[in-house]
Amino acid sequence: MKSNLKVKQLARKFGIEAKEIKKVYYSVYRIVTPDGKTYCLKRMRYAPSQLKWIDRTLAKLRQHGFSRIAWRDRNRSGGKPLYIRRSPNGVPFLLMPWIKGVWPSPKSIGDMKESGKILAEFHLAGKEIAITGSGSRNMIGKWPALFRQRHNVLLRKVRIAKTNGHGTALDPLLRKHGAALIKRSRDAIRLMKNSGYRRACRNAREQGSLCHGDGGPTNIILTGGESYLIDFETLRHDLRAYDLFRVVYNSAKDHGFRYPIVKAILDGYQSVSKLNRDDIDLLKVWLAHPHRVSRILGKYDKLPYAKKLKKLRELRLVLSQERTILNLLPKLDDYLGKESSG
Repeated sequence: MKSNLKVKQLARKFGIEAKEIKKVYYSVYRIVTPDGKTYCLKRMRYAPSQLKWIDRTLAKLRQHGFSRIAWRDRNRSGGKPLYIRRSPNGVPFLLMPWIKGVWPSPKSIGDMKESGKILAEFHLAGKEIAITGSGSRNMIGKWPALFRQRHNVLLRKVRIAKTNGHGTALDPLLRKHGAALIKRSRDAIRLMKNSGYRRACRNAREQGSLCHGDGGPTNIILTGGESYLIDFETLRHDLRAYDLFRVVYNSAKDHGFRYPIVKAILDGYQSVSKLNRDDIDLLKVWLAHPHRVSRILGKYDKLPYAKKLKKLRELRLVLSQERTILNLLPKLDDYLGKESSG
C-alpha cells in the first residue's frame, strides 16, 4: 500500500526498519521492527517551537525520576531526531515507544484510583523542574477570558437559532436547550468569581504547575502493575484542577457522571498529593460549564454540510451525556469534608 511505503520511508529517517505497520487512527501508526520493538509514529500539527518545548520538558521530567511517559528517549534507537517531515514545509511526524497495555476502565474503582495517582505523581514531578522558554503554552490566569469567549459563542448561536438563522437542525436543538446551556455558563462564571481562582493562580506561578492537558482513560496505559501517560501534545502550564477535570470528565462522561468514579479518581490523587478546597471548587467550575457544546458551536458555521451533520450528531451525544453532570456538583461539595472526617 502507498501509505505503508510512506511510513517505511519515515521510519528509516528515524533510523529504524518497519517490519509490520498498522494504522491505529488517522495519521497514527503502530510499527514493529525486525527485532520486535514497537513504536508509535504520529503526525502532530504543531509548531516546531512547541514540540521542542514539550521535548525539553519531558526530558527534564525523566531526569527528575518521572519516566512513565510515552515519549522519545534520545539515547535509544529511534530517539533521534525529534521529528521528521516528508517535505520541507510538511507536517512533523514524531516517533515514540508504543506502551503495551490496557486503558483504565471507569467500571473499575482500582483503575480510577490509579488514574488519579499517576496524575498526582506527574504534577509533583512537574514542580521540580524549570519549564520556561519559547514554545510553552501558559493558561494560568486565562480562564476568565476563555469562559467569557465560550459564553459569547453560546449567546450568539442561541440568538441566531431563534430566527432559524442556521437553516439546519441546529436551530430547533438550540431553541430547546439554549436557555439551560446559557444558565450553566453563567452559573460557572459566577462560581469562578466566588472561588479561590486568583489565589490558585498565584500559588501555581510561585510553585510551578505543569499539566498534561488531556488526561483520561485513553491517555493512560496500565501495564505490568504500572501506569504510563501518553499523548503530550496538550502539555501546558495550568492549574492542576484543569487536569483533574479532564480525567474526571473523560472517565465519567459515558457512565452518567457517577460519583463513585469521580471519588475514586480524587482518592487516588490524594493518596499522593492532598487536594484543597480551591482544587475542588475549580474542578466544579469546569464541570458546570458546557464547554464541549460551545466548542462544537464555535466550529459549526465554517463546516461543509456533511460535516455539519456529523457535528449535530456529536452535539446530541454531548447533551445526552451531560444530562446528569450538574447532579455531581453537590456531592463534590462534601468530598473534602467527608475525607477529613473519615
